[in-house]
Amino acid sequence: MAHANHGSIPNRLLRGEITRRWQQLTNSDIDGCTADRSRLIELLQARYGYARRRAEKEVELFFGEFWDRLRQTA
Repeated sequence: MAHANHGSIPNRLLRGEITRRWQQLTNSDIDGCTADRSRLIELLQARYGYARRRAEKEVELFFGEFWDRLRQTA
């Protein structure tokens, strides 16, 4: 479930949004999450104790909201 790289500005914004949403993730955790949603799902399971399905839903919701906000500002 890899996510395409949409340039450095959205990637920087994405890193910041992930950090704000899930504060228990480290910078090195987040490095792999911006390009691979499955990595973020695994980290949410490990750090937050989410069940796989909950982690998947959280990630899908997060990315949907993120890209909607990004499109609105463009």
